[in-house]
Amino acid sequence: MNRDKEKTGLKEEIKAAAWELFYEKGYEETTINDIIKKANTSKGGFYYYFKAKDELLHSLYSFFDREYEKFYENIDKGLDSLVQLKQLSQYVSYFIEGNVSAELLAALYQSQLIKKKQDCFLNPDRYYNRLVRRIIAEGQEKGEIRRDMAVEELAHHVLLLERGIIMDWCVQNGGFSLGYYGTRDFDLYIEFMRPDR
Repeated sequence: MNRDKEKTGLKEEIKAAAWELFYEKGYEETTINDIIKKANTSKGGFYYYFKAKDELLHSLYSFFDREYEKFYENIDKGLDSLVQLKQLSQYVSYFIEGNVSAELLAALYQSQLIKKKQDCFLNPDRYYNRLVRRIIAEGQEKGEIRRDMAVEELAHHVLLLERGIIMDWCVQNGGFSLGYYGTRDFDLYIEFMRPDR
């Protein structure tokens, strides 16, 4: 195995260890030393890849996007574009609810708000954001989604709606079903996206 693969392997092991600990203990309760021990590495190994614990927190977006990509690979592309968007949004809501605690997701949002960077959930090059734009663009081409608004504007509203529901779920500490309410609220937005017939 060459050194680049070894390095990549260690980075992924550190991420995997961190995510397991974040899920088990919570983000705030997990220390860098906990992560180092779980990943069976040294402080030097950890700090070679990450300056701080919150950098691991931001790797959650790449974890999410890998899951969303796998889901979309298996979706029926012959479905109406609004149905594809609904299924994707539903998957996002149920996936987050089943795999990430509200406390951990709140820490992620808090970190984004403090740093005021768009390098994670708002990054236009992020897989999920590109996918939403792609589905909308294809839907407009097929006449399934209204054309009087630009793809970017419609995608912005879809992503804003999803983030708002997720943020509310975090504020209420997971006190309601994110999957159920995410799907129900998205149904209302779909009516706004339909073209005038």
